[in-house]
This record gives sequence, C-alpha cells and structure tokens, in this order.
Amino acid sequence: MKRLFPLFREPEAVRLAIAPEILAALVEKGEIHATDFQCLDLGSKQIVWRIFLSLAKTKLSRSFANPERQ
Repeated sequence: MKRLFPLFREPEAVRLAIAPEILAALVEKGEIHATDFQCLDLGSKQIVWRIFLSLAKTKLSRSFANPERQ
C-alpha cells in the first residue's frame, strides 16, 4: 500500500466513533468481527457486549423456531 504520509510513521490504528446501530448492522451482516476492533473505554465495551448478546439471542430464537433449518 502506498504510504499516505511519507515523512511520518504509519499509524497502527485509526480511531473512529461509530453509532451503535451502524456497528450492530455491520456485525449482523458479517462485515466486521469482534476481532477487527477494540473498545477504548468501559462504556463502549458494554455497548458492544449488548450488541453481541442481542444478536446471539436473535439467532438462538430463530434456530429454536425453525429447527429444520439447522
């Protein structure tokens, strides 16, 4: 990849803020995974935990409702 800042060292990470709804949609679609990012504070970590728990609950509910689809 071509360096954008040739005089400076490339940063190890880009720090972004993202709405929880957008993050949940990306996770649900499989476009971003928990290993792709890290939470920088406890509040963010709790939001991410709730997103993943909610998605897991939804998937479990669907699998119990439609056991033949497994």
